[in-house]
Amino acid sequence: MTKTRSLLLLLASAAVIGGGLATGQAADARESAVPTAAGSAVAPGGVDPRSGGLEIALGEWALSPEARAIRPGPVTLVITNRGKFRHGLELEIRRVDDRHGHGDDRGDDDAKSIRLSPGEATRMTLNLAPGVYELECFVSHHDELGMRGVLEVREDAPLVKPPAASRSAVEISGFAFKPAILKTTVGKTVTWRNGDAAPHTATASQFSSPQLGKGGSYRRKFTRAGTYTYLCALHPGMRGKVVVANAAGR
Repeated sequence: MTKTRSLLLLLASAAVIGGGLATGQAADARESAVPTAAGSAVAPGGVDPRSGGLEIALGEWALSPEARAIRPGPVTLVITNRGKFRHGLELEIRRVDDRHGHGDDRGDDDAKSIRLSPGEATRMTLNLAPGVYELECFVSHHDELGMRGVLEVREDAPLVKPPAASRSAVEISGFAFKPAILKTTVGKTVTWRNGDAAPHTATASQFSSPQLGKGGSYRRKFTRAGTYTYLCALHPGMRGKVVVANAAGR
């Protein structure tokens, strides 16, 4: 058995959310402690992005992993379709042809999720060794439309720092609004920032942003108390709320 085959004993424990995971593997993915490699870049107070499952969001027309690099070992991929069409995730190790530097895409060690309808999610528990893995949507020609990326597995992959709580900003990443519920007060301005490769909007009955490309932002000042529910007009499965309270003393 080749090294890559032994690494990718992949789909034995894949299960749709609600169907459960193999308990031993799920616990390993959440609780395994990986020592910090010497010289690696670690965010102060950072956490292993594999903890609790590595989220990978699918939507038109991009896929967004929670982290672009992780450390070797057990990992549970939490794959969610936040788009309007059916999608599915395929993972394969990238092989290099020494003569030409091109990937050898034979598909021997591919791992595939089930096809996911809009709003559906699934989990795959894998044991990944160091290497570079191709991620893509295997449905139709969605990979050619932009739904592809790379996941690096290496010993010195950085830990990540959880985003600080904010009363004035919503980050858009992984086809989700973070935080999903933002609490603020009358007179404050809220900023939405898009960190995804895919475009998004923040659209409500009371306001609507323009289409935001990667790095784009939108600001709105809230002058009345209330709960403002909004969504992404391009990906309706993305939903959020801004809860505006009167300032103290008013």
